[in-house]
Amino acid sequence: MGRPGPLSMDWPGWSSWAGLGLVVALVGGCGSVSGLGPTVEIPGGLAHRMSVAQVEQTVRAEVASDVVAVGREIRPFRVVGIRLVAPFERVRPTGADGRSTLSFSTNTTTWVVRAEGTFRDCASTCATYWAAILVVEDARGVIVGRDPAGPTTLETRRRT
Repeated sequence: MGRPGPLSMDWPGWSSWAGLGLVVALVGGCGSVSGLGPTVEIPGGLAHRMSVAQVEQTVRAEVASDVVAVGREIRPFRVVGIRLVAPFERVRPTGADGRSTLSFSTNTTTWVVRAEGTFRDCASTCATYWAAILVVEDARGVIVGRDPAGPTTLETRRRT
């Protein structure tokens, strides 16, 4: 049998607890690891009512509704990132190419969720998308722009 690798639990003096600490340090250092769930950012001291699980479930329910409306699943549902944002904090979401062409802020504590799945946006006609950034209002647990009793738009500014 060959010699154990440097991350093997069979290495002399290595314990499973030390291995777990190394994994936690690696995961914590990079923010997210594929297959372990979304990147979650919650600033210290910022009060919020919803849990990350509740935010994800809110978005999941909306995507399920869009799948039914579209009649097919464009892409399997997956949350890429969840970020808690303070009132009036400027947010500049980035696309898959890492660029940001839009910025916005809200007057309440919100969750900015980057997700993949089946999304539709209807005005005079409907368009479908496989990726979207949704804003969930923390106090009411609704997606901004999709609740008939709530705000229908975000204050937006195009970056030039």
